[in-house]
Amino acid sequence: FSVSPVAGFRLENRDGSGTEAALAEALVLQQSTRIKKEVIKDITVYIDSKNKVFEQQEASGNVSGLYVPAENAIYIRSDRNPAQADEVFTRQVGYRVYHTMGFDESTVFPALDAGSGSYLARITAPPGEEREAAVFAEAFMLYHISPALLKEDAPEVYAYMDLLAKSGGDRAAVDGLYAGNRPA
Repeated sequence: FSVSPVAGFRLENRDGSGTEAALAEALVLQQSTRIKKEVIKDITVYIDSKNKVFEQQEASGNVSGLYVPAENAIYIRSDRNPAQADEVFTRQVGYRVYHTMGFDESTVFPALDAGSGSYLARITAPPGEEREAAVFAEAFMLYHISPALLKEDAPEVYAYMDLLAKSGGDRAAVDGLYAGNRPA
């Protein structure tokens, strides 16, 4: 295991030292410095293109990453678009936040989704996942990778993610803060 000194999560590259695996590993480590450490603390990230978890998802097409709640782990494929490993990692962290920090119980976020812009409106959920979780994970990724795109596409969702990033991740606090600070 490698341990990110900044974020305190475990990273294991099972794909070896090839160019794609090394790129994916570097991008995950780099991106981990941009996400609050409370959100990724104690998670394990595997760069493991041949893991059986991907076999269960093959029907959905090009799955590049998965969050597995039972293992508190994220699996990333380096054999599919390794240059986007930072996006894949961040999106899967978004799924983790949604499921483990109570955002699946939010009454505020679903209302924002209903009025969001064109990009988020086109998000479809992977098999076995709620659409709300997929939209949340995508918004989480955009906030960390392309905040200007999220702000332009869905300003209310951007404001919600901004409160999440600044508050440390408590769903009740984020919902309360958003209700008190609705963007104009």
